[in-house]
Amino acid sequence: MNPRLMGIVNLNPDSFSTAGEEVDDATARALRLVDTGAEVIDLGAQSASPSTPVVPAEDELAVLTPVVTELAARGVTVSVDTYKPAVAAGVVAAGARLVNDYSGSDDAEMLEVVAGTDAQFVLTHNIGPVKQRLTDPNLYDDVVLEVGDWFARQLERLAAHGVAPERVVLDPGIDLSKTPAQTVAVLAGLPDLRARFSNPLLVAISRKDFIGTIARAVPHERGPGTLAALVPLVRIDDTIARVHDVAAARQFLDVLGVLEGRATLDRDAVLDPALYRSDGRSGGTGAAAAAGS
Repeated sequence: MNPRLMGIVNLNPDSFSTAGEEVDDATARALRLVDTGAEVIDLGAQSASPSTPVVPAEDELAVLTPVVTELAARGVTVSVDTYKPAVAAGVVAAGARLVNDYSGSDDAEMLEVVAGTDAQFVLTHNIGPVKQRLTDPNLYDDVVLEVGDWFARQLERLAAHGVAPERVVLDPGIDLSKTPAQTVAVLAGLPDLRARFSNPLLVAISRKDFIGTIARAVPHERGPGTLAALVPLVRIDDTIARVHDVAAARQFLDVLGVLEGRATLDRDAVLDPALYRSDGRSGGTGAAAAAGS
C-alpha cells in the first residue's frame, strides 16, 4: 500500500512579509504540491537545524497564520511543524488540522493546547534537546523496541492530558536522537512498530542525514536516496511520507506499485504521444521515441 504524501513548504521569517506577495507565493507552492499528489501540506517557519536561531513564537505565527488561513479556505489539509504551544494554538485556530511537534513532546503546555482542540497530533520520538544533535551509537540496546516502548509511555501520558490515542500520529524520529545506523534500523523495523500500534505512522525521510551518510551527498543531492527510503513504507499500511519533491515520490511509488504487482497496467496501455519528449513534440513513434531520441 502506497504511503500518503505530505509535502513540505518551508517559510523563512527573515524574508517573509505578510503584505501579500510572499503569502501568495507560499500558497502557490503548496498548491503545486497538492496538484502533484500531496494529501497534506506541512508548513514550517522554524528550522530544526542546530545552526539556525530560535524564531520567536510571535514571528513564527505572523508567517504561518496567513498561509494556513489561505490553504484551509481552499480545502487543503494543513499540518504545521512547531514545538511551541502558542504557535500550535494560533495555527489550529487558523485552520491547521495537524500539529507536527518534532521535539519529543515534553512540554505539558503543548499537550494542554492540543487537548483543547480537535486537531491531530504528531508524536515524534526524540529524546534529545530541541535543536541539538544527539548521535550516540551506544544510546540504545534495541532501538526499535525502545522507540516502541517510548511511544507506549507517551500515548498514556497524552491520554492523561486529554489527547485521545486515535488523534495521535506516530513519527519514529528519523535522524532525531539517532545515528544513521540507528535510523536505518528504525526504518527496517517499521513492521514491528506497525504490529504494536494501529496509529498512522509519519516518516520524515526527505534529504535526511542518514541518506547523506550512505550516499556521501549534501542535502540537495539526496533526492534519489529519498526515493529509495520510501521502499520500507510500502511494506506496511497507513503510513505518511514527508517529502520535499512530491512529484518524484508519486512517480516512484506509482511505478514501483506496478512493478511489484500492487497496481495494474492495462494490457492495451500506450504512451500518450505528447509524453514522448519533454518539449511537447511527439518526436516520432516506436523505440526511438520511447528512448527520447
